[in-house]
Amino acid sequence: MIITSISDVHIKESTDSNFSLLKKFFNHEYVRKSDYIVLNGDIFDILIGGKVQYLKKYSDFFLLIESAIKNGSKIIYIEGNHDFHIERLIRKSKKKLGIPDEMFLHIKNYFDIEVDNRLVRFTHGDDVEIENESYRKYKRAINNPFVKFLGDYIVPFSFIEWIGHRASNKSRGKNVKKYELTVEGQEFVKDKFRTSSKLYFKDHSNISGLVCGHSHCKDYFKLDDGKFYVNNGFAPASKSFIKISDAGVEFIDL
Repeated sequence: MIITSISDVHIKESTDSNFSLLKKFFNHEYVRKSDYIVLNGDIFDILIGGKVQYLKKYSDFFLLIESAIKNGSKIIYIEGNHDFHIERLIRKSKKKLGIPDEMFLHIKNYFDIEVDNRLVRFTHGDDVEIENESYRKYKRAINNPFVKFLGDYIVPFSFIEWIGHRASNKSRGKNVKKYELTVEGQEFVKDKFRTSSKLYFKDHSNISGLVCGHSHCKDYFKLDDGKFYVNNGFAPASKSFIKISDAGVEFIDL
C-alpha cells in the first residue's frame, strides 16, 4: 500500500505558483501509484461553503481529482481552517464529473488508515494542538450550523472571498513574523506539536501514527514506543510531501 499526503498549500488562484506545486504533487510517480491521496487541509487559502463558483474558479483542481481517481487512487479531503464547510461543494463536483461517492471523500475531522497492521490517523492538526484556546473558540464559532447555512445560501461568493482573504492575510502576516521567519519560532512550534502529539497518543492509545498539517513546521518525530508524528510543513516552503507505505514514512521532494 502507498499513501501520499500534502497539506497547507494555500492556493489563492489556479494560476499561482502554489497551484503549480499541487499539480507537481499529483503528477509525481509515487502519487500516481498511490492507493490513497490525502489532502490534509488548507489546500486552498480560502474555500468556504458550497458555492458553485468554486467549481469554475478551481476547475483545474477538480480535473486533477478526476484524473487521479481514473488512475485508481482514492482521494481523501480533510477540512482545514482555511477550507471548511465544503461537503456540499464536493458533492457537486462528484455529480458534475461523474465521480463515484466512495472514491472522493470529504472528511470533517480525521481519517484512519491501517498500514502494516497499525492505525495511522490523518488530521489537519488544529484538533491536536494544545494551549490555543482563542483558536478553539474561533473553530467552534465557524463550525456552527448557522455559519454553514450562511456560507452556503445567504452570503454572496464575492463577500466570502473578500473577507476570507482579508482575514487570512492578516493572520498569516502575524504568524509569519512571530513563528516562521525565525529559528526560535520554528523550534517553539516544533516542540509544541511534539508535546501535543504525545498527549494525543495518550488519549488515543489505538493510534500508532499521526499525520498533521496546520503548524507550517516540517517534522518527523519518533516516540520511544514506536509511534510517530509527521508534518509536511508549509508546502510552498518545504517543497515536499509525505509518503507512507509498509516500508515506513518518507518525505519526498517536489
